[in-house]
Amino acid sequence: MVVYAFDRAVGDGDSTPRLGLAVSRKVGTAADRNRVKRVLREQFAQTLDALRPGVDVVVIARPGLAEYLEERGSAAVGERLDELARQVASPASDTGDGGGPRLGT
Repeated sequence: MVVYAFDRAVGDGDSTPRLGLAVSRKVGTAADRNRVKRVLREQFAQTLDALRPGVDVVVIARPGLAEYLEERGSAAVGERLDELARQVASPASDTGDGGGPRLGT
């Protein structure tokens, strides 16, 4: 799982952190991909309070995430997502190159 975070202009008053997902066919069957997306959305919803306003978090699921989810459960994926999202969405983690910070596992 790779996690990116980007700041966005908060001019419209909607400063709620947003989630973007990329889950390719390499992750598994359609059922596997849908389950991975559902779990990531559920776990991201629990992480919202810890993220700063106006941040977009993009998660790229890598092959093996469906198996990791089967072995360890959604709570383990949630813990990992929470840890990565907090690291990339903290103000001190900006790389300064304009592309946003990136962390992967």
